[in-house]
Amino acid sequence: MKYGWCLALLMVIACQEDRSLDERNVATLINNLHVSLKAAYITGTEDTDRLIDEYYDSSAYYVTPWATSEVLDSTKSRLHAALPRVTEFDFLIESMDVKSYGDGAMAFFVLRQDYKVDGIERSEYLPTTMILERRGESWKIVHVHRSADPESWRQWFGGN
Repeated sequence: MKYGWCLALLMVIACQEDRSLDERNVATLINNLHVSLKAAYITGTEDTDRLIDEYYDSSAYYVTPWATSEVLDSTKSRLHAALPRVTEFDFLIESMDVKSYGDGAMAFFVLRQDYKVDGIERSEYLPTTMILERRGESWKIVHVHRSADPESWRQWFGGN
């Protein structure tokens, strides 16, 4: 009987280590996505369609800060249109919290983006939630939702 408790304890520890590794892998994937997007904005040489396909499941939806839901092809089109107009792009991921549950994971973080569009400075504060699924040995983003603060809204849509 005493060996049963030891075995159960070892299994719990092993599961926690796997979960912790999964959570680190998801956080790394999200950071790498944003590093790659920064490279696309800075150099203009990244294949952004390939980039989106690498990180996102093809059926993923992105819920924009202005509450519309779009398929990845729309996201790709918006990215293509923005690339030549954006300069001095930088980002910071704050308050990353990742939870994994077997083959699923949820990540919440605040994405700060600073850049210029047609020479006009922008600074965005975007609380972001991503849902991911394990696909073999890697993870794919299956859903993204972003919100925005009032200052970001003002920059996008004008007003006071």
